[in-house]
Amino acid sequence: MTIALGERILFVVAMEAEAQPIRASLGLTGAEATQLHPDFPAMITIGDGPRPRAVATNGTDSRFGVDAIASQPAVVTTLTAIEVFEPTLVISAGAAGGFDKRGGAIGEVVLSDRVVFHDRRVQIPGFDRYGRGDYPVADLSAIAIDLGLTIGTASTGNALDAPQVDLDGMDETQTLAKDMEAAAVAWVCEHKRVPFVALKAITDLVDVPEPTGEQFARNLAVATKNLATTAAQLTAALG
Repeated sequence: MTIALGERILFVVAMEAEAQPIRASLGLTGAEATQLHPDFPAMITIGDGPRPRAVATNGTDSRFGVDAIASQPAVVTTLTAIEVFEPTLVISAGAAGGFDKRGGAIGEVVLSDRVVFHDRRVQIPGFDRYGRGDYPVADLSAIAIDLGLTIGTASTGNALDAPQVDLDGMDETQTLAKDMEAAAVAWVCEHKRVPFVALKAITDLVDVPEPTGEQFARNLAVATKNLATTAAQLTAALG
């Protein structure tokens, strides 16, 4: 799947801390955020201009008072945002875990060329492939090379940690970015026939002894700064 220049680009982001730098880099800080659906906390900010950009977030969960992370909110946000904004490209953007053994580094930005799930294990013929997903991803490799981005697999699961069975699956797909939303966003995009790609900045290394949560908290600021810079560069390169 290839992309033409001059896209209506929609960024789908889980956490406000990830979204705010992206909005700033795209010049959307003065735009008003609106709720996408009365029953869900998802929000969207749409910029003006001949080539509109938008950032949709999952919002804050009304029951638990935290960012509505992971796959279920990502599906609602993506579907409603597509219907409101009618993008020609959707980018799942946010933080992710990387892998020291595959050369991952804190703050590195990864652009996906493959997106899968690693924790939907259904050992029944046919359902096993459904569980993995392997959704279509737009080919932005030429732009990624020009921008010096790392290109590779993004793998999605609904847990912050990674038991050995998940690690084995991510080794099989040579995952470079482990996140909690990208494949869910990609699933919606496939059904809505909208080109999709994931853009992930590394906050933690999955295969080192330090707890993921501690790494995430320490490195989120630098990762989101790099993510926002890359988001602006990528949209500029697309026209």
